[in-house]
Amino acid sequence: MERLLILLPEKPQPLWVRYATTTALMAFCIAVHIGLQSQTGFVGLFFLLLGIFVSGLLFDRGSALYATALGTIFAYFVIRPMAPFPGYVAPCVLFAVTGAAIGLIAETLRTEMEKVVRAEKAKGLLLMELAHRTKNNLAMISAIMRLQSKDSSVSSSEALSDMAARIQVMAQVYDHLTIRADRKVVDAREYLADICQGLSASISGTSPVAIKADADELYMHSEQAVPIAIIVNELVTNSLKYAFPDGRAGLIQVALRVDRDVVLSVTDNGVGLHEERPGGIGSRVLSLLTHQLGGTITRENLAVGCRVTLLMPKPPV
Repeated sequence: MERLLILLPEKPQPLWVRYATTTALMAFCIAVHIGLQSQTGFVGLFFLLLGIFVSGLLFDRGSALYATALGTIFAYFVIRPMAPFPGYVAPCVLFAVTGAAIGLIAETLRTEMEKVVRAEKAKGLLLMELAHRTKNNLAMISAIMRLQSKDSSVSSSEALSDMAARIQVMAQVYDHLTIRADRKVVDAREYLADICQGLSASISGTSPVAIKADADELYMHSEQAVPIAIIVNELVTNSLKYAFPDGRAGLIQVALRVDRDVVLSVTDNGVGLHEERPGGIGSRVLSLLTHQLGGTITRENLAVGCRVTLLMPKPPV
């Protein structure tokens, strides 16, 4: 089907090209008809319908209707000597209606062919994009796993549990993949709320810490959404581990503010800034993902608790 479309002229063509070509095509069909009639005496007008069909397929319904008009005029001159008025009226009207219908069918056929070809191309691009994103995500997982493997201070079960949590967060991002302005993007407000809700559910009944999300509207591609989701997961998990010892109650707030830049902050009212040991896996993961986003990350102690802030350029959509 795509090969057939390649043979057809692109639309729209200039008016004079469409009508000149249609005229030449119908003149050829009329000449063939006259030749057949002179050789066999057969007066059927079926060959003219082929010209109408091809005109509609090449161009549009306007060209097909123009071809139908030319064919009807020729049919009038062919039929009139054999069927004086009103005998020629019905055949001419029937030919005109048939020709117009065939022309519309031809244009519809081309339109549907173009839709099918566009859908096939879109599917191919989607598969290429999916392969690209999958490759990037696998590369990210591989990098984090290599970092995790160098940390000998945690047990293998704890390391696997941490990796499982990170992969689950990556999967959650794609639950919010949507179409906006013909682009596949993620609604950051929704997926941050979903991540915080999932983290809250994971500690329900075991920790009296509340986790809340407050985000401005922001749409971004999954290439930016996945690192941000993992960063939020790392920071909130870090606060849960170290900011509220001995079953202390507290609050962790995740905020996303969008202006010229994007500011993501995770704030808790716990015991204050936890100085992670140098070379810890958490700090390495945060450094890796922050670099990938082209941003910077800062930590600060507050009067009560601490805040970690990611500053990054606003991603294009």
